[in-house]
Amino acid sequence: MFALHLRTKKRLEFWQIEKNTDRPSWANQAFTDGGFSWNDKSLSVKNVGGLLKMTVPIGDYLVFNGKYLKAVPKAKFVREYRVIED
Repeated sequence: MFALHLRTKKRLEFWQIEKNTDRPSWANQAFTDGGFSWNDKSLSVKNVGGLLKMTVPIGDYLVFNGKYLKAVPKAKFVREYRVIED
């Protein structure tokens, strides 16, 4: 799933955080490696050393540019990104 950032015009891969949806390959790999784990109402993202880096609520978005991962609240995603239909 890809989206266009309206200001920079960059095409970025994204995932709306939901427990029972298809995930991109990088998210599946993070679950396999232990970098992602589910809490009651959020997704925990850990760094390479296993320390908690961020907690992202279900319904928000993770945007990945191929190197870095960014958590984006739903309202900001709707305002600053447009989903690209492939």
